[in-house]
Amino acid sequence: MDRHVPPIGLRTVKTGLAVALALLFADLRGSPLPIFAAIGAISAMSRTVGDAFETCRTQFAGILLGAGFGVVFVSLFADARYIGIGLGLIVLIHLCVRLRLRFAVPLACIVFTAICLSPAHEALGYGANRLLDTAIGLATALVINVTLKPYNNHRRIVELLGQFRQAVPAYVDERVLHGRYPDLSPLGAQLGRIAEELAIFEKQRLFRMRDHSAQAVYLRGCEKLAQSIWQELSALCAMDEKGHLSTENAARLAALGLHVPDGICAMPQSTADVVGNYHLDNLLRAWQFLGEFNRAE
Repeated sequence: MDRHVPPIGLRTVKTGLAVALALLFADLRGSPLPIFAAIGAISAMSRTVGDAFETCRTQFAGILLGAGFGVVFVSLFADARYIGIGLGLIVLIHLCVRLRLRFAVPLACIVFTAICLSPAHEALGYGANRLLDTAIGLATALVINVTLKPYNNHRRIVELLGQFRQAVPAYVDERVLHGRYPDLSPLGAQLGRIAEELAIFEKQRLFRMRDHSAQAVYLRGCEKLAQSIWQELSALCAMDEKGHLSTENAARLAALGLHVPDGICAMPQSTADVVGNYHLDNLLRAWQFLGEFNRAE
């Protein structure tokens, strides 16, 4: 039985703080629906600042459209409520799609239906209170997410790039020096994790350091070098014959600490010799550049 209990993360703490403050602010204004302030705060506590802004935009737009349409349709279809709800949902969904607010569709429809099922004299008050309380929760969580140690995975990306680079020589040793075909899937999985972390890093650009864009471009360049290494290694593994190793490439491999067997080197003569050394040369160049870039970072 695993008795290890993971530590409480910063995002968990920030969520609790955001909900507590949102409920306090809703109570100070005498809100009849404070639960929506809490829901807004929970929804906006996303992993990155960029995701938090997108969530706030989606939530606010969905409630605004749903509440606005609900009040209008309650007035127009007071005597045919169910027909009005059906027609309103069709128009509302179409509008959300046209405004590129597809993620706001479920929330807008829920708010619209809730208002339409409320008594006519309470529809406007319910819509206004829900919009205001949700806005309080969204704004509170957004401010906390931005000001209280925003998420930054820069170091994680640098570490992953370093781990990727360190793993490459063993694959080269297997394919080039011993003629075997190593399983490249673990290296490909590492490359996938780097791409995922970079996508998250790029969403952190709002309210972060001024050189964030430059750092993102720099890290993307490192990722491209890692992809080049992967492509050249894949090309070597796709060859039926590995060919003879040139003396220049043999010296470069020896400088990496790899043992070059006797008799493996020869002047490139066959097509396999030329192509194999070409791919290996490109791989080693990219490997060297990645090391220099990562150290500079």
